[in-house]
Amino acid sequence: MDESQISSFVMWSGVTGIIMLVTGLSYRAYVRKNHEISSS
Repeated sequence: MDESQISSFVMWSGVTGIIMLVTGLSYRAYVRKNHEISSS
């Protein structure tokens, strides 16, 4: 692998990680909000 392939791999790994993190946090907030509504 040359330098450009490594840097693009690192960039896409970072983008994917950020998307997964944001999706997970949004999902947890959504579940918590729905749980509070249904339990009250």
